[in-house]
Amino acid sequence: MRRIIATLAIVASLLAFVEAQICKECQTSNDVYCHNQTSYQNCMKNAAFGDIVNCPTGTVCSNSVDVCVDKSLVDGSTVVDVCGTSASCQACLSNNKYACVSQTQFARCSSSGVILSSSVFSCDEGEICILAGLANFNNICVPSCAADFVGLTSTCSNSEYEPSSTTSTSSPATTPSTSVQADGCTAAANADSSLSSATYFFTSYTADATCRSYLYCQRATTGWTTVFLSCSGTKPYFDPTTSNCVATKPNGCT
Repeated sequence: MRRIIATLAIVASLLAFVEAQICKECQTSNDVYCHNQTSYQNCMKNAAFGDIVNCPTGTVCSNSVDVCVDKSLVDGSTVVDVCGTSASCQACLSNNKYACVSQTQFARCSSSGVILSSSVFSCDEGEICILAGLANFNNICVPSCAADFVGLTSTCSNSEYEPSSTTSTSSPATTPSTSVQADGCTAAANADSSLSSATYFFTSYTADATCRSYLYCQRATTGWTTVFLSCSGTKPYFDPTTSNCVATKPNGCT
């Protein structure tokens, strides 16, 4: 009975959301009918009228009052790309702590907006991953029956998450042990007063002189929860001053 009540609450929440984001329907939030990602008509009394308007280059038809918004402003929850979902799949948007990475999986996001591929979780049986769930009822996994009822689909279309290769060939040959990673976090926290009370942070993996790998450190009840990460592609170096991967090799790196 409790599960039924919870599902009904989710359906009600999704109904409120779906009114503002279904493609090819008049949106209650802005009285606009999005024909596709880049064109729309105005609506009145839940019916489209007038000429089809094309959005400017680089913008998409959204649930915003401004209608056409820059793609960079789409966060998948507050501002929605009404006729598109790919921008929200496997992407850490709007400082969200989690992102959908497949139809039924989600992953933790780092503070710098990177998916932590070592922290991937599965939704419960009968649930699918819908990013909007975070903003609407604080759960990224939605019962598929509730989503079907209101006409929503999972944020991602892929059935299984396959992280892209992010490990550089110049990175250390083997991942350091958990204890070595924890020692690195402790050393960083002791050396930098700004990190001494931080809940989580990123720090260089000092054993890698190439500066291509780094550590994610999160305080646990006892010790640290750590993740060993590597920079790659056009930004192959970790910069400890910004805690981001960068294109220019920092001073002191080989």
